[in-house]
Amino acid sequence: MRRGVVLFITLSVIVSMLALVGVIFSYLDKVKQNSSHGGAIIQANLFFRDTNEALKVLLKKVGTDTEKRKTILSTLYTAPLSIEIEEGNLFITTECHPMNRAVDINWLGYEDNSSMELQYSASQELFDTLVEQYSIENPSLLLEKILLAIRGEAQELNPTRLQAKKGIASLGQLQKIVREYQFESDDSKVDEIIWEKFFSFDRESTLIDGGYLSAELIAILFEMEIELVHEEWFEGDELKTFVVDHGGSMENYNRIQKLFSPTLIERIHCRVTYGYEDKVYSFGLDYLDEKADRFEFYAEQ
Repeated sequence: MRRGVVLFITLSVIVSMLALVGVIFSYLDKVKQNSSHGGAIIQANLFFRDTNEALKVLLKKVGTDTEKRKTILSTLYTAPLSIEIEEGNLFITTECHPMNRAVDINWLGYEDNSSMELQYSASQELFDTLVEQYSIENPSLLLEKILLAIRGEAQELNPTRLQAKKGIASLGQLQKIVREYQFESDDSKVDEIIWEKFFSFDRESTLIDGGYLSAELIAILFEMEIELVHEEWFEGDELKTFVVDHGGSMENYNRIQKLFSPTLIERIHCRVTYGYEDKVYSFGLDYLDEKADRFEFYAEQ
């Protein structure tokens, strides 16, 4: 019986992935027909729509079965789709990951919220660790700018749709804050922090999808050697088992274990990168509540 279930899941994944590949080929054919920059934006919007439909099909095939949905999403997270066509130097790569795979940056704004005390403590401790490890010259100024954005008090001359609400909703938004800090402080060390390895950007987040933490975050949270984690950790593994088996701090794990969701969090972020007239473009989207949302065009890379 187990073999039959595995076979069913595998076939479902293959069929669904082929459907998504079909969408990509259709997209590339459309790209050939329109070579303007405006066309690149239009095609990005079309692919945003088609990706929404493809993800719906991908998850609809397994219904509400938790284990099958977990297998589908794990495959999606660990097997990026990439197609390259020599004619016209066209290529497209689609990569997806869980939105809630790290400590959410917005939890820094919960200092006065007693019901989110654990989330606030985890985010503040992580921030403090990072500014110490990277020798950030003015951590108070950096934190002040982050909190202004979280509270919706930052002054934006041309705010994007993602910035219209309170909170930090994307890596790009945080990077802009960091650049402003760097301009004011002349602190080049802040460039060394790969923020997405440690923080996520979901304003509605309350829990973390523990199976998809970065090696860098695991090393900090559970006081482990980064080289060991890089060698032994595979995304999708069971976090508690990994920490126990590889000598991580169980004291730290027990202290923050309530932050890790016991079930799969179906909030997905995808980034699509594609070649277009010898240039590279990219856009991002979030898949929430069974539909694609939060389209963000990153323009030429």
